Amino acid sequence: MTNRLIEERKYGWAVCAAVTLMLFCTSGLASTGFAAYQPYLINLRGLTNTQSSMMLTIRSLFMLIGMLFTSKLIDRFGVRRVVTGSMLIDVIAFAVLAFSNGYLGTCVGAAICGIAFGMGGMVPASIFINRWFHTHVGLALGICMASTGASAMIATPVITFLVEHFSLRVSFLAEAVFILLSSAVVYHIAYSRPSCINTVPVGEGEEEKSKSPVHAAHTAARPLMLLMMFGILVFGMPANTLHSHMSVLYSGEGFTSSQVSLLVSIMGLFLAAGKCAYGWIADRIGMLRASVMLYIMVIVGAFLCTLAGNGSFAVALVAVILLSFGLAVVSVSISIYASKVSSEQDYSKTVTSFQFLNSCGGLLFGSIPGMIADAQGSYVPAYMVMTALCGVGALVMVLVYRQIRHEDHIYVRAHRAQPVNLAHIAK
Repeated sequence: MTNRLIEERKYGWAVCAAVTLMLFCTSGLASTGFAAYQPYLINLRGLTNTQSSMMLTIRSLFMLIGMLFTSKLIDRFGVRRVVTGSMLIDVIAFAVLAFSNGYLGTCVGAAICGIAFGMGGMVPASIFINRWFHTHVGLALGICMASTGASAMIATPVITFLVEHFSLRVSFLAEAVFILLSSAVVYHIAYSRPSCINTVPVGEGEEEKSKSPVHAAHTAARPLMLLMMFGILVFGMPANTLHSHMSVLYSGEGFTSSQVSLLVSIMGLFLAAGKCAYGWIADRIGMLRASVMLYIMVIVGAFLCTLAGNGSFAVALVAVILLSFGLAVVSVSISIYASKVSSEQDYSKTVTSFQFLNSCGGLLFGSIPGMIADAQGSYVPAYMVMTALCGVGALVMVLVYRQIRHEDHIYVRAHRAQPVNLAHIAK
């Protein structure tokens, strides 16, 4: 019986792998991996820089719409069916993109991609991990979120090969088939709860030994919470668009297509590595120190991107590595931030608000880089603006987070409260 229980406790990692595959398709291929298509959409379908950025904005808008309905859909149909449905919607999106020839059809495909992204993104992924893990929560979240970076690393050279040797249509259809097959895998592995198959979460009974993130003893005061949300919004504006414009930045500054493809692949590799490392580091040295490390990397990497005009591949390589590794703080930190500034009862509302504002940042700012590029003839000035916004947003979040944690420690001492384990989060 004991050996069987040990084996049962491992199934959470299988669910983690399935959620990783889901995010690879919904958040990866439809978002990070989609950056590889930007130069081809401009050159082959005649899109302007503004239209290309506007397409990303449309995708972000419909992602928010999809996210708004996700919780209600999960309540009614269960998280397993919802994420499988989101992947099938993604299949439709890439089919539409494949058979579209102009800007309008491309926008429709991007909008459907956004709905799939919203329904099958961070919210259901966090629910899966919180239900299936009592320990190693940060690491599990990091592994799942790493799939978006892995999509850029794996899909970019494949996309480049298919487009240059065949066509855009063939490349889009290949992705649709892959996502369709992946949806069957996810449905057969990712059960909504451990109780569905009479098993237990990873780390059941080991909570006292765990260093995984826990809830705050009480939810932060409203003024501090609003400031925290402001920081997330400001940082999310550039952070959600920096990687999307990487390929057009360097191709516009005279880098060859093979160099740009290599840079985007490296970007995917370090996005994946950063997300795994961030969750692991945050579990051990704490949210604040881990976040500050990655904020600095993002700011330095974004600044180095502004030097793209010098034509140095070495500088571009360092910029992409620092920026990609640091951008892990955007996605993984949302769930952990929410747990550190809110009580167990308020976690669901807090994580949804944080994720919504982070995505809103990308929506509000999504078309701005393209507009700046059309006006200035280069994406370099846009990266200058994004560097400054990263600095402001990071500073606000760090200062406010320190104050929230300080007040929470005072509350704990005053009320002799015990922390609540992150695993026991209500749907």
